[in-house]
Amino acid sequence: MTDSDGNRPSEIFGYPLANRSAVSQQVRQQHQCPFRNVPCDKKSRLLDVPFGVCSVRTRAGMHVICPRRFDEEGSLAGVPRVLEDVAKHYFGDTDNIVVFAETRLPNVGNIDFVIVKHRAMRPEIDDFVAVEIQADSTTGTGELVRAFQEFISGDDVANRNYRFGANTYDSIKRAVTQLMNKGMVYERWRTKCYWVIQEYIYANLTSRFGLAEGRYRAEDSTRFALYSLLPRGERLALQPTRVLSTSVDDVYQAMRNNPGIPTKDAFVKALNHKLQLRLAAVKPSRRNRR
Repeated sequence: MTDSDGNRPSEIFGYPLANRSAVSQQVRQQHQCPFRNVPCDKKSRLLDVPFGVCSVRTRAGMHVICPRRFDEEGSLAGVPRVLEDVAKHYFGDTDNIVVFAETRLPNVGNIDFVIVKHRAMRPEIDDFVAVEIQADSTTGTGELVRAFQEFISGDDVANRNYRFGANTYDSIKRAVTQLMNKGMVYERWRTKCYWVIQEYIYANLTSRFGLAEGRYRAEDSTRFALYSLLPRGERLALQPTRVLSTSVDDVYQAMRNNPGIPTKDAFVKALNHKLQLRLAAVKPSRRNRR
């Protein structure tokens, strides 16, 4: 696998660019998602075929940009390994668990997954835990589409640089709203929710909002199951790194006291500059009309 600088896809239909094995070629020709063993359903208005980019590489590292990428197979049939990891961390094992996807949380939204632990040989819930999956998004996605098209056409794009980037702030904004709204429910219920995200997204979240980093408290309802995407043989694989936690109050106070909030004076100064440019552009046109 090439590791040179530049922005480009890192996985197309589940396989790294350098992987041209017969299996990878068949999966790509059939537009399959190898993490779910079904056709890829990721779309782009610029394409007539599924947009099968699972992850990208930028100078900042590997970014998972499709939530289906987290469905990487574990040891239990039909259960993604990230959900196995959550079950082991929360319950202590994976005995008697059942996974429900897209479960409705009334007046709030949908929960990506709910892992239920039931009593042995009985359809009675002993405990449950919620799981949310957060992938990243991209800017300049048209360039990423171009990279995808060139690869599918047979070009070697492994050393090219494409003008797209990670849109991590947008991903965080969407996640924080859910984290607050759903977190209040889980705290009232005295239950837990795990957010499965990559390490760099968590680092961006904590630095952007001034949230306390690197802490785990068993009583916190919101937990972060952190992962890195790393090479493993001829494929890439999710590697669990650590589990951290926070509370709704911690997030609220961090956002309220965010050291990154700009000053009013700085904003007014920027407006003055824009105003000067606007008026400077208007004055010559007025003279021309005399």
